[in-house]
Amino acid sequence: MKHRFHVLVLMERYDHAMRVGIGRLAAEQGWILTVDDGCMLPRGWSGDGILTMLGARQDIVRYVRRQRMPRVDIGDNRPDIALPRVCGDHRLIGQVGADHLADRGYTRAVYFSTARGRQPSLRGDGFGERFAMRTGCPPKAWVWADEAQRAVDDSRALNRWLKRKLRAETKPLAVFCYEDGDAGKVLAAALEAGFAIPAEVAILGVDNDVLICENARVPLSSVRHDRVRVGYDGAVLLDRLMRGGQAPEQPILVPPCGVELRASTDAFSADDALVRQAIGYVRSHLASSIGIADVAKAVGLSPRKLEAHFNQAAGESVHSLLTRLRVFEARKRLSLTDLPVKAIARETGFCHGPHLNNVFKRHEGMTPLAFRELERRRRGS
Repeated sequence: MKHRFHVLVLMERYDHAMRVGIGRLAAEQGWILTVDDGCMLPRGWSGDGILTMLGARQDIVRYVRRQRMPRVDIGDNRPDIALPRVCGDHRLIGQVGADHLADRGYTRAVYFSTARGRQPSLRGDGFGERFAMRTGCPPKAWVWADEAQRAVDDSRALNRWLKRKLRAETKPLAVFCYEDGDAGKVLAAALEAGFAIPAEVAILGVDNDVLICENARVPLSSVRHDRVRVGYDGAVLLDRLMRGGQAPEQPILVPPCGVELRASTDAFSADDALVRQAIGYVRSHLASSIGIADVAKAVGLSPRKLEAHFNQAAGESVHSLLTRLRVFEARKRLSLTDLPVKAIARETGFCHGPHLNNVFKRHEGMTPLAFRELERRRRGS
C-alpha cells in the first residue's frame, strides 16, 4: 500500500490563499495533514515533514529547528534561518507596480508602507528602481513606521499625516502601497482631502484582497501576489524532499501574476494640462477616426504648435502619445472583456483587426490574442 506522508502545517499567521495552494497538493498526493496556526505548539507530534512560515515567534522557530525531518519555509521573513524556502518575488512585485503606473503616464510617484521590514523594503526597492528607470524620476518613500515621534498604531494620526503628505505633492501623483490595507488608508485620506481618484491621485496596492479592493469607495487596483502558488510550490518542494530529493541552493521565487485593474488606476495621465486636455478629447472620441488636426482644433492650437508643445511637454509626438493611449485602451478591453479583437479595434480607433494586431504587436511584443491568453493564465481562469 502506498505510504501517505503525514505533514505538519505550522504557520505563525493565518493565510487563506497559501492554505488553498497547500491543500491542492495535499489532495493530489494523499497527505495526512495536521494544521496549526501557532496558537499552541503541537508537542509530541511526529510525521514526515513540516511546512512553515517563520516570523517573530521564537517558540515556533525553536520548534521547527529541533525537528529532524524535511522542512520548508513558505515565507522570506527569516532569511537568517537556513531552510529550503519558497516565497513571493517581492522585488518583482514592486517592479510590476512601477510598470503599471509608468504605462499610464505617471511621472511622479510615492511608495507608501505603514510597516518596515524585509518584504516592505524589497517591494519598495523594486518599485523605486524600476520607476526611476522608466520615468527618470525616482519616487519618494513614505514609511509611517519611521515616524519616531508618532504612535504607529494611531489611525487618526496616520490619516492626518497622509493628508499633509498628499497635499504637499504636485499632481497628478501615483501612490504604490506595500499591501492593500495600506492602499485603503491612502484612499480614505485622499478622498477626505478632496482629491479625485485617479485623475489627481492614483493608488495601487498588492495582494488583490477582494474584501478590501472591491468594497472600497473607489475600487482599488492591486498587484496579484500569487500566494496560492507559493503554498502549492512550497508543498511540491516538501513532497520532493520527503521522497529523498535535494533541496535547492537558493529560495524559489514565485512571480506575481499581473495587476487586477480597478478604478483607482484606471487612467492615462500626463503632467501637462494641455496634454491632458488632448488626451481627454481623444478618449471622448476614441472610436472615431480623428487625426492631429482634430486634436489641435479641440485644444485651440494649430497642428504645428500642438506638435511642438507635445515634443517639449511630453517628450514625444502627438501621434506617438495618442497611439499609446489607444493601445492602453485596447489592453484594458482584452483583459477585462471577451469582446472579439475586431470589435476592440473599432472601439479604440484602429478601424479593423489587422491594424490593431500590427500596432499592438509593435508596442507589446505579442498579438492581442496572445496578450489576452497570458492575462487569463495570470488570473487562473
